[in-house]
Amino acid sequence: MPSTVVTKGTAFIYGVAGTVTSLTVQSYTVSTSFAKTDEAMDANGQVVGVRMSDKRQNLSIEGLVPSAYSGTIGDNLSFTGNTIAFAGHITNIEERGTNNGFMRVSITAIDYEAF
Repeated sequence: MPSTVVTKGTAFIYGVAGTVTSLTVQSYTVSTSFAKTDEAMDANGQVVGVRMSDKRQNLSIEGLVPSAYSGTIGDNLSFTGNTIAFAGHITNIEERGTNNGFMRVSITAIDYEAF
């Protein structure tokens, strides 16, 4: 007699506090960069000094929601992943149609160093 596989629970769901209810995250990307980098060169054109300012952390989330997405640009977004704790503002939202009754969304957010 073949065995039946039964899956219960949603252990793969990450939290996006206060912004997206029931978002099943399929992937996320976090990057950190400086908004401004000024280089100082000597008489030979070699870089001898660098000033980097306004560090930012960028977050992109791809996932599925069971119904319409309710977030808007400018909303606060908190995200907790494996070793990530992100708190920033939504800068971009994309909807990508439906997939068997679920809607695919892509959310981009940024966390400014001094904000």
